[in-house]
Amino acid sequence: MSRIGTVIRFEFVRAVKKPAFWIGTLALPFVIIVVSLLVGVGQAAGTDSAVSSSSATKTPFHYVDHSGLVSESVAARWGGTPSTDPSGDRADVVAGRLDALVVFPESPSTDSITVTAKDRGLFENGGYSSLAQRVLEQSVAAEVDDPEAVSILRSPPTADVTAYANGKVAPGWLSIVPPLVYVAAFFGLVILLAARMVTVVVEEKENRISEMILTTVTAGDLIRGKVVAMLLVCLVQIGVFLVPGLLSLVVVVPLVAGRVGDVVIDPWRMLVGALLLLGGVLLASALFVTVGAAVPSIKDASTLQSAAIFSLIIPVYAAFFVMTSPSSPVATFFTYFPTFTPVTAMVRNAVGALSPVESVICVVEVFAVAFVLLWFAQYLFRHSVAQYGSKVTVRQVLSWRRR
Repeated sequence: MSRIGTVIRFEFVRAVKKPAFWIGTLALPFVIIVVSLLVGVGQAAGTDSAVSSSSATKTPFHYVDHSGLVSESVAARWGGTPSTDPSGDRADVVAGRLDALVVFPESPSTDSITVTAKDRGLFENGGYSSLAQRVLEQSVAAEVDDPEAVSILRSPPTADVTAYANGKVAPGWLSIVPPLVYVAAFFGLVILLAARMVTVVVEEKENRISEMILTTVTAGDLIRGKVVAMLLVCLVQIGVFLVPGLLSLVVVVPLVAGRVGDVVIDPWRMLVGALLLLGGVLLASALFVTVGAAVPSIKDASTLQSAAIFSLIIPVYAAFFVMTSPSSPVATFFTYFPTFTPVTAMVRNAVGALSPVESVICVVEVFAVAFVLLWFAQYLFRHSVAQYGSKVTVRQVLSWRRR
């Protein structure tokens, strides 16, 4: 009789009833919210300060105009006076008696404006550059009679681009945002599952109670029950993160959509991404369970656990390359290499570079590899349950098969 339900209930209740679980689960969102608020307030204040300090303000300065473009009346409004002795003015700036000496070159379009100025601080010194640019810009604009031309000079027009694909309007880059959420979710789930999946399998072996447990439940039911229970525990943690995240999106999305356009959701991409995420999580869980079944203690699992995590998230570092060159041989290899498939396929799916046939192949591959790994984990656990002193080796696995 299968006792998988008993295993699931026991492992789930044991995990969620611990105060440390809820402290750790609730602490991270709380810290993220507090830090985000502090950073947001500080960044807003810092941005306002930086913008105000780097903006042009009226400042007493002398200038030399080699271009012939500077209007004396415009320069005077900003505090400028034509220089009669550039060398003396430069010496006055160095001595601190004059704020700035601005030298406009003969060809400002190719040569830089030279500003010699009295130091006002790391950030406020940017105001001198803005001052020189505004004087030249307004002087040129004053010579133009057409108000439309002046407006274009001061604020270049924007361009709205509408691209078509297969006779329909292409959704644009905002269409990749919803499917890419699956990649972030997979990355977070791998981090959450890694230690928990390994620990929950190896702890019975480390505590020397595996033989007793296997007298009442099969190795297959035990492993499958532990996997399902830990996935449910992760869903609880995800729910804690998801609720405030969704509430934030309700407020943020309308504001962002009004500025950058509507977020386009492609049902097919979302379906494929969800299946890849589910299969990828099962594959990661099976991989971590296999690590736990192959070692006698948590200490011995650390190296293999790190290797397992790395084998799953390597494609994250190549995500930009995969997005820009989805048909390259490297991207194709990453797509079909078992542990690379979840992330690579989700990235290609997000940019619309995964064909329906490739989508089906990747989904089937991920689930097939996950079930094979889960079977292998059960096999390892059943045969190595009493092996307390050493890790399982390839030679041992082959000897089990021969027997």
